[in-house]
Amino acid sequence: MRMRCGGEVRSMKGNLAGIPAEEFERLQHRLDIEKWLASEQAGRDLCGTMNWCKYCVKAEKDPCARAVMREKMDSAIDELVDDIVEKEAAREQPDGETRSILKEEAAEEIAAEDLTERTEGEEPVSAREVPDGYEEVTRYRRTFLSRLIQNRAVQDFYTELKNAMLAYAGVKVRLCKTGENFRLGRERIAKFVVRGKTLSLYLALDPASFENSKYRFEDVSDKKSYAATPMRLRITSERAVRHAKELFRMLAQKLEISEVGCMYTDFHYPYRTDEELIANGLIVPYRTIVKKRG
Repeated sequence: MRMRCGGEVRSMKGNLAGIPAEEFERLQHRLDIEKWLASEQAGRDLCGTMNWCKYCVKAEKDPCARAVMREKMDSAIDELVDDIVEKEAAREQPDGETRSILKEEAAEEIAAEDLTERTEGEEPVSAREVPDGYEEVTRYRRTFLSRLIQNRAVQDFYTELKNAMLAYAGVKVRLCKTGENFRLGRERIAKFVVRGKTLSLYLALDPASFENSKYRFEDVSDKKSYAATPMRLRITSERAVRHAKELFRMLAQKLEISEVGCMYTDFHYPYRTDEELIANGLIVPYRTIVKKRG
């Protein structure tokens, strides 16, 4: 299915005919200003170093704007194909990350469907049908973004590291429900996840190569969902941020990608309550049955 869908959607790649010329002109004007400001800050001309530059055809009118549009189209196609693949994998077997999160957040939870089987058309389980020793409660499935929004300290570390990682040529980022993936082409090279109140960074480095080093990490290579990024770093301090940057620099050297710089972006979010995040779909409440405590 992936091959078929990929072939169909990729036939659209590079087709900008449906975008008005005025749109390119406005975007080019804005990009010219942003590049000039970034070049002034960097002390050198950054033309040719941006992520979208590999899509550039200099002979075209408004080349930067058209390159940005091509990059967005390519990224959208990648996301579409990834979504299809992830959904197919999810139908086959829940991934290790999902099982791990459920285990940590609700160790005593019993799947409602296991205790409350009913045929189509029946009413929901009432309180009297809950087995002795159990109770029905509300739980919350929290997305990566919701956890980020409600933790200022995590946002500080996240903003600093994300800018550092996006400064390398060809690195793309994609936000998903459980975390944020960094890719080089089709290969995932890093991932952010928030577990509890801690930001974790997973890197595509061999943990065995860093045994007895100064770096503090966890080897998660035994988890299928992290096979591509088996080194887990818990980002809890400025020292951890510094070490994460050093390790990502080693990864970039291994992958032979250059640090070209980027326009600094503030990735902080204003705090939002649970109610606001539920309204935005970033937190999903659900009812389930758990064993009573005590």
